[in-house]
Amino acid sequence: MNSKKKEIPTGSLIENYLPADYADTFSWIVICKQAITPDEFRVLAFGQVPKWIDWLMKLRNCIVQPLGLDTKSKFVDMIHAQNSDEVIFGMPDKHLSFYVSMWCGEYKDGRQELQITTVVKYNNWIGRVYFFIIKPFHSIIIRSILNNIKAPHGTLK
Repeated sequence: MNSKKKEIPTGSLIENYLPADYADTFSWIVICKQAITPDEFRVLAFGQVPKWIDWLMKLRNCIVQPLGLDTKSKFVDMIHAQNSDEVIFGMPDKHLSFYVSMWCGEYKDGRQELQITTVVKYNNWIGRVYFFIIKPFHSIIIRSILNNIKAPHGTLK
């Protein structure tokens, strides 16, 4: 089953970062023997990123560095908020600010829903142009990350 576009979960920490200029949520159902925590979800999602995404991020860094965008920091190292169900990573920059939620739904009957929500706020016209250029790649990358997850305690569905 492919990842699906969904609504932001009610009561999610990412709601604190709204309103935004752009927001999306993608979901994946995992069949596993025990619940996956937000920290495990982060490792599963970003510990095995496909090579083409690494290449694309390196290309992005070469292009945006002259514009003054941060190319050194990794957003998964920038935790803004966390609870037992979710972790929020973010990278506020002078051109745009973006926040990513990694939310783990309730574990029930050997299944758990995992969601990645992205929220983007434009801080100036450069941020708006930048996101316009990368937006077509964004959903492809997020879906690929979710579809690439290998459950540590079971299989994916």
